Amino acid sequence: MKSILYVSLLIILIIGCKHEEQKETDLEIKTQVQEIKKVKKVLLKNFTYEDIARYTMASIMGQPTKTIKVIKKDELYFVSYIRKSDNEKFDYKIKFDGNKILWANLDGRWRNSKYDEKITFVEKENKVHIIQSFDDNSQNSKEFKKGD
Repeated sequence: MKSILYVSLLIILIIGCKHEEQKETDLEIKTQVQEIKKVKKVLLKNFTYEDIARYTMASIMGQPTKTIKVIKKDELYFVSYIRKSDNEKFDYKIKFDGNKILWANLDGRWRNSKYDEKITFVEKENKVHIIQSFDDNSQNSKEFKKGD
């Protein structure tokens, strides 16, 4: 009789643990969904996010916008260009959070540490400004027009 009781308690304990694990998994998924929903989209009037991604990498890397290609997949923008001086190809990824821009090498880390520059954009009529802000309070701003 005791062995049946022990087995029953063990089964109840295992089921209870599995139920708690499922609750934790459900909570993690719910948290991730909430984080995704927090990412704001800025409504662009005259430009696309592909334009902004292209202008961002042109600004950061000092490359002509016409040579930069952008492909959107889910919430990421994949940016590439071939450097004219040596025909070397470079690949990056970009994601947006409101008017904030995060970028990374295709297989590298996101540039979001406190030591990395902060990149934002501002759309004003037919122009977009890509603004790099550095931790020494200096800024670099480049202006692009539709069609650049």
